[in-house]
Amino acid sequence: MDLKQIEYILKIAEMKNVSQASKELFISQSALNQQLLKLEKELGAPLFFRDRNNWELTPTGELYVKGAREILQIKKNTYNQIEDELGTARRAFSLGLAAGRGIRMFASIYPQFMERCPQTSISPIEIGTYEQQELIEAGRLDLGFLTIGSGKRANLKYIHVCSEDLLAALPEKHPLAMEAAAKGAGKYSELDLKLLKDENFVLMFPKSSCRAVTDQAFREAGFEPKILFETSSAASVPSFVAAGICCAIIPRYYARDQKGIALFYLKSRPRWEMDFCYSRRSYLSRPLQTFIQMSGEYWRTYYGADES
Repeated sequence: MDLKQIEYILKIAEMKNVSQASKELFISQSALNQQLLKLEKELGAPLFFRDRNNWELTPTGELYVKGAREILQIKKNTYNQIEDELGTARRAFSLGLAAGRGIRMFASIYPQFMERCPQTSISPIEIGTYEQQELIEAGRLDLGFLTIGSGKRANLKYIHVCSEDLLAALPEKHPLAMEAAAKGAGKYSELDLKLLKDENFVLMFPKSSCRAVTDQAFREAGFEPKILFETSSAASVPSFVAAGICCAIIPRYYARDQKGIALFYLKSRPRWEMDFCYSRRSYLSRPLQTFIQMSGEYWRTYYGADES
């Protein structure tokens, strides 16, 4: 297999369109199409079902793409190992970041990381847990930092950073709010979620990793919540609670320094993990290991300040 040709075919498979793929590759559409036709003639079978705007892989195409990704991964692993051996480590890596917290972490540790690994560059992207796992499986993302409760995939490796409680958040004027521990006391009081079965809730959107954890908490409490609305922004949820219009279950990260809300541990103590994630086929280079180590130190310091 020709490596350049492999990259061409993978880009067509990604974009599902020769026209868009040629723009991404900075070559003419006709030249890219000729490369595809040449390969299909060599293989004796088409790689794509052609549609005007949406090309899908044929069974032969699926086999080719699977092998092509493995070949490129072997090349990347080999280069990374050689660079580690020689101490050059000049390569770039792509990094997926959980919304909100991921960017904050990255901004905090990036200057120190560059001091330790000055010849390594990072291309960060803020993206959800499900999408990160999809991109890593497709070989289009090197490392992901994500929050996850369940749904780990067998062909990916996960490095545990820390666990995080999800807390019940009530408006400060809610009748149960007076039972909350005093702010700054270091611990939260415990609340049975069943006591909120008649309340309205704001929840994360259904396909989010946070929603999977909260849905399980409601199942264990024995009721379906009355959903006022769903959102994709966890950071905005406390403001709706503080306005007195609903209750919520929020990650502890978003509970810090909030005004106008009362916070509780739930009796069932729902939790999720902050993990790094990468392909089982990948070699974890020294710069990547350094970044993961620094991230772990960041979160231990962050939660150590108000650990309960």
